[in-house]
Amino acid sequence: MQSLVAKRYARALLEIGVEKSNYAAIQQQVRDLAELFATSATLRVIVANPGVTLDERRKVVDQLSSRMKLDPFVRNFMMLLLDNDRVDHLGAIAQELDELVDVHAGNVRAHVTTASPLKDSQIAVIKGAIAKLTGKNVLLETAIDPDIVGGVVTRVGSTLYDGSVRTQLKTIRDSILDEV
Repeated sequence: MQSLVAKRYARALLEIGVEKSNYAAIQQQVRDLAELFATSATLRVIVANPGVTLDERRKVVDQLSSRMKLDPFVRNFMMLLLDNDRVDHLGAIAQELDELVDVHAGNVRAHVTTASPLKDSQIAVIKGAIAKLTGKNVLLETAIDPDIVGGVVTRVGSTLYDGSVRTQLKTIRDSILDEV
């Protein structure tokens, strides 16, 4: 149920953002709000608590909107979530909006994990290869995991390319055990 709700709200946010030519700003503000709600238990308790009157919760969101200098549209969006008792969907909406904006902007997100830090030239080569493979602009995130021993593990969208030494060793081990 939550993903369907998130998709509907995110699609509406993107459509309005495209219409107003500020979808990137809306995306960032929704992402910032979702992060704030995820990290502030006090804020969640106040805003998502039906024991607190709707007027009080709206005042909190209004003050928050002023402090964060939110676009009036994003402020109204938050009020809509409050009115429809959907604030708990904010994180999923932000995530879905990120995905929709990427599709709209022709971006693809990739996550690369290596055993040691990559040089800028290596990152450029990896981005170029992914861009050639997908035909899209690549938004690359990197991580270090010494447990992979060596090689590279790359996730592009939902596709995983595992070229790690750890996986190669496991494959060799499994094939030896299959022969015994």
